Amino acid sequence: MFLPDIIKLPNYRRLYIAGATSELGSFITDTALMLFIFRITDNQNSSLGYLKSTFLIFLVFGIILGGPIGERFNRKKVLVLCEIFRAPFVFLLATTANPYLIVLFSGVIAFFTGIFRPSRQALMNELVPPDKMKAANGLFGSTIAILHLVGPLFGAYAFSHFNGVKEILAFDLLTYVLGTILLLRINYSHAIAKKSNDNIFKDIQNGLKFVKNRGDLLSLLTNSFVAGLSVGILVPLLLPFTIEFLGKGEKEYGILLGVFGLGGLIGGSLSEKLSSRFSSSKLACYTLLMEPIFFLIWINVFNWIYSAVILFAWGVVVFIRITSQLNHVSENVETNQLSNVHSLLELSFLLPNIAGGLMIGITGGFLSTREFLIFSSAMFFLTTFPRLFLKEFQLLINYEGKQVNRETFIE
Repeated sequence: MFLPDIIKLPNYRRLYIAGATSELGSFITDTALMLFIFRITDNQNSSLGYLKSTFLIFLVFGIILGGPIGERFNRKKVLVLCEIFRAPFVFLLATTANPYLIVLFSGVIAFFTGIFRPSRQALMNELVPPDKMKAANGLFGSTIAILHLVGPLFGAYAFSHFNGVKEILAFDLLTYVLGTILLLRINYSHAIAKKSNDNIFKDIQNGLKFVKNRGDLLSLLTNSFVAGLSVGILVPLLLPFTIEFLGKGEKEYGILLGVFGLGGLIGGSLSEKLSSRFSSSKLACYTLLMEPIFFLIWINVFNWIYSAVILFAWGVVVFIRITSQLNHVSENVETNQLSNVHSLLELSFLLPNIAGGLMIGITGGFLSTREFLIFSSAMFFLTTFPRLFLKEFQLLINYEGKQVNRETFIE
């Protein structure tokens, strides 16, 4: 009775549950593995760096290849195979306490996760009627916000409760089994008809050319990049800022992350309602322009309660933008380019996140926490508002392209 109407579509429901449970298992496992490898390496910080950096590098390569793979092959089969290929490596993680093997197996899982994501987003557009895509993207945005919130909490609690990772990995393995079963039940027989002698790397180049020739998409990806860079700097510095300037500890830091995620949950839900009044392209631009303002306000507020309120509102705005970006892609990108564009959209946020973390690592000794945050917020402001006058930004905010009609497989 309380479930969104979009869940009543059987094909979409199977894809949604398969994706959500898989992501939940991954969030829980990632946190538990961080704690586990920290323990078995006698609390060496470098082990956390190796695990996280390897995970991200493999994830990036998977996403890069995931775009053209999703265009060349049947997307349902791509998702099923990714679930099947990830499962053995989850099992192998449960059999070892060797930190090098843990890093390697985690990276391989991340690689197939990267391939999985663009095809999942593209397939969603083929399983949902166009008039319900905004609801589907809104539910996806809200779900990701919830998983970002509860996944790490469950992972840390489960690791402490079980004093290890085997039970957690068993749960993760079950999510892949469930996902495989649900994906196989999706009524979808459409194979991408792409008769091309080009290799996958040529397909990647063609995807980049497609975006380059679409000013609205180029601006959308640039927006995601500049926001991703600021977030990549903000998140690692949130804990020291909480301790140094808000006078609080790790518990309050966790609450701040939680209220940001709660704001994301509200934002994902609000996006569908707002999209009835504003176009997806306008929402994506308006919310982006609000984000550097929230950043500038937040770094100048030293009351923990007020800081939490600002982060909550910021979370609302961020997830309205994310959902609106997905809506714009769903409405205006041809089916044979969906996987490529979703791949590039993922990368446009992930790569600057990595770059932001590297910037902190390289220059962190020269700037204090607040100085670095001031620099980041100023950079966010200066890479956002001057772009208002650029042709690509104007093409996006005033986009009036014809909405794409695509074949859908609705059960």
